[in-house]
Amino acid sequence: MGIFDFLKGKKKDKILQWHDKYKVNIIEIDAQHKKLFALYNELLNAMYKGEGYDVLEKCLDELIRYIGTHFLTEENYMLKFNYPAYEEHKKLHFELIKTTLNLHKEFRERKTVLTEEVVDFLNDWLTNHVLQVDQQYASFFKKRGYINS
Repeated sequence: MGIFDFLKGKKKDKILQWHDKYKVNIIEIDAQHKKLFALYNELLNAMYKGEGYDVLEKCLDELIRYIGTHFLTEENYMLKFNYPAYEEHKKLHFELIKTTLNLHKEFRERKTVLTEEVVDFLNDWLTNHVLQVDQQYASFFKKRGYINS
């Protein structure tokens, strides 16, 4: 039994599908959220196929890099529109970056493998953060007339 056997039969349950419920109605941020979902799905597909360490590392690298890019974009919008929960939101971003960088470090040092818990963590964080936390700034921006998608 391989280390990724946990995904067999569960892949369709773990794939992230984009739905309008995830939209924050800011074209740039919605596009980035879609890309984050796609990068997560690429990592999941690589795991499901039993790809080697190098392929998984490349997928994980790209996902982590893009998370950082995305967070900067969100934070710049929050600063631009004086979002009152900016500091709290930024702390949530920092915690995810810290967790994913630690995971990445352990993966590179081969101290850990990408497991179902990692997949579930990323899946839950992406969906819950976009559906709950990001919708708060979307609502704030909408009230101030900034919606462009």
